[in-house]
Amino acid sequence: MGVEILSQLEQIVCVNHMRSVFCLEERDISMELLQLVEKFKDIIDVSKIEDAVDELKTKLLNDNECKKLCEDWISICPDLTKDYMQMIFQYYFADRKEKKQDYTPKSLATAVAELSKNEDEKICLDLCAGSGALTIQKWNKNNNLKFICKEYDRRVIPFLLFNLAIRNIDAEVVHCDVLADETFKVYRTKKGDRFATVTEIGKSEFKADVCISNPPYNMKWEQPVFAQLQNRFSQCEIPPESNANYAFVLTALNEIKSKASFILPNGILSTDNKKEKQIKKYLVEMNFIESIILCPDKMFEVTSIPTCIITFNKNKQHSTVEMIDLRQKYEIEQRMQNGQYGGASHTNRTYAKEVKIITESQVQDVLLQIEQRGNVAGYCKSVSIEEIKNNDYVLIPSRYIDFDTVEEVHRPYVDIVNDLNRVIAEKNTCKLTINETIAKSIGFDVETLKQDNSTSDGLSELTEKLCGKKIVKSDYFRTTKKKNEIVFSNNSKENISSIFMLIFNMWKQHIYYLNIEENRYLVELRDALLPELMSGKIDLSDIQTESEGVQ
Repeated sequence: MGVEILSQLEQIVCVNHMRSVFCLEERDISMELLQLVEKFKDIIDVSKIEDAVDELKTKLLNDNECKKLCEDWISICPDLTKDYMQMIFQYYFADRKEKKQDYTPKSLATAVAELSKNEDEKICLDLCAGSGALTIQKWNKNNNLKFICKEYDRRVIPFLLFNLAIRNIDAEVVHCDVLADETFKVYRTKKGDRFATVTEIGKSEFKADVCISNPPYNMKWEQPVFAQLQNRFSQCEIPPESNANYAFVLTALNEIKSKASFILPNGILSTDNKKEKQIKKYLVEMNFIESIILCPDKMFEVTSIPTCIITFNKNKQHSTVEMIDLRQKYEIEQRMQNGQYGGASHTNRTYAKEVKIITESQVQDVLLQIEQRGNVAGYCKSVSIEEIKNNDYVLIPSRYIDFDTVEEVHRPYVDIVNDLNRVIAEKNTCKLTINETIAKSIGFDVETLKQDNSTSDGLSELTEKLCGKKIVKSDYFRTTKKKNEIVFSNNSKENISSIFMLIFNMWKQHIYYLNIEENRYLVELRDALLPELMSGKIDLSDIQTESEGVQ
């Protein structure tokens, strides 16, 4: 219950933070998304971004056109350490609802590249490769690596192939359903003098040494027929169909020789599902888990799900797991994001958004702690398999890491809640009811505003228990289906919102201006009518005045 309430509180703070940051405009940017997309459309010769998927693939499969595409793109975006294809695909094509597509931030991709490193690695498997963010950072660390990039979404395959071709990466791209063990098509990007060529081949020929992966989180899946007979599931439970997290892990471990680094949701560490608990037990007792790292929140741009990095090693030489907590060790990075709703006046504007990152030096320190099996209070601990068994195979690092207890002094809860309620009440006093289509067309982030109206009941109950005060529910925004409806209402019987004084002053000023304009045109009409009425040019005999019409 406590964890849920803290999570809900974090989400509320996150929503408020997003709403505040959303209004900051940044002018000094190297490449606006819309500018980037226009250049991308130009080089593949399409007028609409929706046509890019098929046209890009067609051009890549033609050697001459592929080379020209790569040359044109390098002239625009010469920095190959950045995944510009990810920016374009995530904004225009990513499927959050069905395919759980949240593409990997660079700092997490870099961390996974380092954590998965093995002395003898020659071929790396990128499971659920997307546009290739993880592959690019792994390749940045070792340009001699070959890759197997497996991906389910047909639409992202051309973007992935393009990313590999412009970097001259030797790879196989397998369009497949890794969970169903079903392959649709296989492509090869073969290393050339400057750029790789792209061809469709019959079947995959590479065998991987290591694996990197940021799979879809908490996704439902369908167990294949006779799944228990497959190597990946033959030694342990088959993951439940309600959640594919461990299905991805077991699939990867079956396909590699040594290491696999996964970015996964924190829920995988403490799941109560019976099948998943048995899989955790299997992984611990097989001594496959090398390290577990709790990541800072707000590292992804479009999801607030808390994440961790788990590194598996099938060739460990010791029987401990390095538990690391990085939640308080991060830096803030400001990224540029164009408005996501509304017309050109909004989507043409670029906003600053703050996200947390793990720095290169922090990653290097993590690698050092793993190598030395470090024990640092509040940061990391080398935990024996026996200790994990005694804790019922719970894998949450904070369960094992020693923390220095420092009593924090804070204001009384009642004072905090009173201030919180005062602010919420002031927001609620002025309520906006607006047609949803209009709201989106003028740039309102409707979903974020709706979230703010759903205050956590659990958190409110907790504050009532602590200090006898509940948190007031937010009620300042509502959408309607009524055409063109926009209504501001004073939502309090006791007070009038201060914002109405601003509205009133603006209204009075505007009415004053319109009265002057009205009088100007009335004078113009009078001066035009007067001579023609006096001369009889205009006949008034058939016009009934208001007084004549009254009985």
